[in-house]
Amino acid sequence: MKNPVEIKNLYKAYPRRGAWLWGKAEEKTVLRDVTLQVGAREIVGLVGESGCGKTTLAKVLLGLEKYQSGSVQVQGLELKNLSKAGFKKLRRQVQVVFQDPYSSLDPRQTVRQILCEPWDIHGLHKEKNEREKALHSLMRAVGLDPVYLDRWPHEFSGGQRQRIAIARALALEPQLLVADEPVSALDVSVQAQILNLLKDISRTRALGMLFISHDFAVARFLCDRIAVMYQGQILEVAPTEELLQNPQHPYTEALLSAVPVPDPHMQKARQPVAIKTDNKRAASWCPYAPRCRYYAAAQCNRALPPETKTKEHFCACVLLPFQKEKSRYAV
Repeated sequence: MKNPVEIKNLYKAYPRRGAWLWGKAEEKTVLRDVTLQVGAREIVGLVGESGCGKTTLAKVLLGLEKYQSGSVQVQGLELKNLSKAGFKKLRRQVQVVFQDPYSSLDPRQTVRQILCEPWDIHGLHKEKNEREKALHSLMRAVGLDPVYLDRWPHEFSGGQRQRIAIARALALEPQLLVADEPVSALDVSVQAQILNLLKDISRTRALGMLFISHDFAVARFLCDRIAVMYQGQILEVAPTEELLQNPQHPYTEALLSAVPVPDPHMQKARQPVAIKTDNKRAASWCPYAPRCRYYAAAQCNRALPPETKTKEHFCACVLLPFQKEKSRYAV
């Protein structure tokens, strides 16, 4: 069975504002050499700081942004080769849950209208009885009572609105769900409920999911694998526990060292990994080299050696990967 998503060597850049005034075709690279797969019933987390390209990658998968080179296949179909009609068919396979449940629902539509709109566009469940049965099934699937179908979005809490957004995404029975920080705007207690719902949906519906987040605790609870992104490049990919217990890239180490722990004694004993404030894009192949405080060396200007990848763990670093002993500053 093919993976719902196969991304290989993806490159995406935007033209710089005002570059045309000087007659120069300058570009700002936002995604560089991105390779990632999402399998059926697999939840892949994409973590990284704000502005690193996570949402841009999601937009490429949804067909909202075009890319310059590389390959992006969804259900075996190359996005570059799809016509307008082909993209409409693809919408049934790929759906999205946005970050803000307050702005992602049309306030002028009832819940019934919101859930029926995808079916109207694609010509599904035309008979009244069949549609009513499908609506009740959708509402129960996300933990809501069908009596709420004729209410308006403003009558619901944030967590209930996000459940409605998830129900809308599931209406077309997609094979891939892109979740762009779907719990970051919710209370902690509600976050747990939504995360449990997403995990259950992925398993019961054989759904692949790309879960975008900046919170390692959330990613640890939900994801099967985690990919760490920095300045548009994937620096490390591994199974969740492997990545959290045995980080190989200096940037992953720095991110994990900044995560607070409940025990104050453990927090005091931990050695934080400092990051330089120089945030300029690297001239070498490694984007993190200018900020790598303890490890950066001349080797960072060379090509990625093949031994930085094992069967399940990939790390885009020349010096550290898969050594038994690293620097004393390692987490």
